[in-house]
Amino acid sequence: MSREAFEQAVPFFVETAALVRPDQWETLALGVWNVRDLVGHTSRAMLTVEQYATVGADRAGFGTADDIAERGREAGRALGDDPADAVREIAARVLGLIDGLPDDHPMRTPAGERPLVGYLRSRVTELTIHTVDLAGALGLEVEAPEECWRVTLHVLADMAVRGGTAREVAFALTGRRALADGFSLVR
Repeated sequence: MSREAFEQAVPFFVETAALVRPDQWETLALGVWNVRDLVGHTSRAMLTVEQYATVGADRAGFGTADDIAERGREAGRALGDDPADAVREIAARVLGLIDGLPDDHPMRTPAGERPLVGYLRSRVTELTIHTVDLAGALGLEVEAPEECWRVTLHVLADMAVRGGTAREVAFALTGRRALADGFSLVR
């Protein structure tokens, strides 16, 4: 399920990034990020697969929100003069890499070692959510593949259970109670 969803989420992101016009790269997109930063951050959903499958994490933990924001900006700058083309190249390289790896290939992440298919679930979630964020920043309506939403919702449900907010989320999804203003499963 996660491998197939990743193989759908990657082109969904690549195709959406290809729609960015030259005059939109500096447009505000999400929080502190402009479009280039958001595309850079989202490309890390692929780049970390490559890194963690081959050399492992270069740090312990994920850092603060400011650290994550700065890594997004750095990744955006690293995409160079043609970010959409750089995203296509990253996608081709990473899809080629995982095609040759077994589902249980060890991914050495900042949170510890996980099997490839387990790690890909989180990457599908990042790619799906941020591709829709990107489209919104561009004023476009896009729809992620159904399997990407399925994996994303499973990941978010797991986060709600682990974070102790399963009841709140379940009640909101069934129309019983609204979530509190500012509620988020991710911080």
